[in-house]
Amino acid sequence: MPYCSKCGAELSEDAKFCPFCGIPAGPPEVAKPEPERKEQPKRPISTLAIVLIALIVVAAVVVAVAAALSFLPVRTVGPVTSGVSVPSSTGVDTLDLSLVADVARIRILFEDLSKEWQSPSILINASATGRVGFSGSEDVLNRYMPISETSVDGSVLTVTVTQDVGLIAWPRVSSLNVTYLVRIDPSMKTSLDVVTTTGGILMDTQAGVILKTLRLEATTGGVEARLDEVSVTAEIVSLKTTTGGVKLFWDNVAVADAVEVKTLTTTGGVEVDVKQDEELLGDVVLNAQAVTGGVRFELEIKGDLGAKIESSVATGRIDIDRRVGFSGTSTNLESNNYPASSNFEVTLKTTTGGINIDAKYVP
Repeated sequence: MPYCSKCGAELSEDAKFCPFCGIPAGPPEVAKPEPERKEQPKRPISTLAIVLIALIVVAAVVVAVAAALSFLPVRTVGPVTSGVSVPSSTGVDTLDLSLVADVARIRILFEDLSKEWQSPSILINASATGRVGFSGSEDVLNRYMPISETSVDGSVLTVTVTQDVGLIAWPRVSSLNVTYLVRIDPSMKTSLDVVTTTGGILMDTQAGVILKTLRLEATTGGVEARLDEVSVTAEIVSLKTTTGGVKLFWDNVAVADAVEVKTLTTTGGVEVDVKQDEELLGDVVLNAQAVTGGVRFELEIKGDLGAKIESSVATGRIDIDRRVGFSGTSTNLESNNYPASSNFEVTLKTTTGGINIDAKYVP
């Protein structure tokens, strides 16, 4: 006799449902177990893949190290030199020199070159040293050498020298040191226009030199000129720097006409030393000016030469270290014979800094 699988009631042989609880007659259904999930076996990384990854990592490290060594200055190279030599030519007695450099210290000398090979009118020697990366070579410095052009027109020799570091791409040179030695025969009537961005300019002359024009200018660096018994036919003599000192030493300069002398600096000091006992054929208007920095002016004149010195300072003092044959105040000094047949008209000015004056007039 069958029984209900739920409530246990007795059922007839042909009963399809339990009359008491209503569930289907028959044995209870057994839940089928879920099929087991088989895990996929993990494939091991192949040896070839490991080798490739390792090679890629090593290559990346090598490239990074090579790039670092290429840019890192690790050794000094040089000096590398170049030169410009222009032989003397019959009938050529005037030199126009234009020298513009980005990075250079420039020395200008006037000396007899007749004993040099081919008896040149001008010699320019450039020398460069620097620090390069591991893969750099001394040949890189050749890119920093100047480019020169020369031409002759009648009695005038024109020499143009340029150095443009801004045009140089990789590889670069750090701690670059470029020097120019410019030697000019004193027999040449000379016009000088010399400019350097980073560096300095130093010029020495000798008796008998004739300067038609003179402009020396540096952005960062000092400018110094010594005019010893030279003749100046220029309308303007200009010494200028943005960051650095300016020095002018003037000793018995022959002036053919009125001339304006400018000694200017933005950040730095100005020092002017003038000695004159020979007649001037025109007045000298001299302006010594600094924005941030001191001005030191020394003047010694004799005979029929007069001088007037006007000084002004925004922040600082005006001190007269010595006054002989001059009268007036610290802001306005005049020699006892002023105005004379020829005179120095001097203006001294600084915004932040002091002014020191040493003035002497001997009848």
